[in-house]
Amino acid sequence: MTMSRYLPTPAPLATHDAAEFWSWCRRRELRFQKCGACGRHRHPPAPFCPRCQSDRIEWVPAAGDAHLFSYTVVHHAVSAALRPYVPYNIAIVEYAALGVRLVSNVIDLAPADLRIGMKLRLVWQDGEDGTPLPLFEGGEA
Repeated sequence: MTMSRYLPTPAPLATHDAAEFWSWCRRRELRFQKCGACGRHRHPPAPFCPRCQSDRIEWVPAAGDAHLFSYTVVHHAVSAALRPYVPYNIAIVEYAALGVRLVSNVIDLAPADLRIGMKLRLVWQDGEDGTPLPLFEGGEA
């Protein structure tokens, strides 16, 4: 069954801290926060650095290779809207060079083909509201 989206995609949760993240995504740029005082990268976005508590924030492009840090495969839909999509994966993607991880999906591989540590390539898929979502495919970055 071919679907235009990997999963149904409601509008992203636009919290105050995440607004800038989604603003960059609308430009199809994956960026993470970096502390302007100590240099630590972080995700999800937060108003203060967890290391030094500074409120100085920079937004830097995702750098280095993306790898599959962890994942789970969902076999039982939690709602009727997700039933046509099972099984699907929920992936933790790591940018080790920055020390950040984000929750996403690997959209081009069957669950049996997912491997911890595999390289992933960033792709963009428009959500139902038009917001580009950072998703991943297997293979060379």
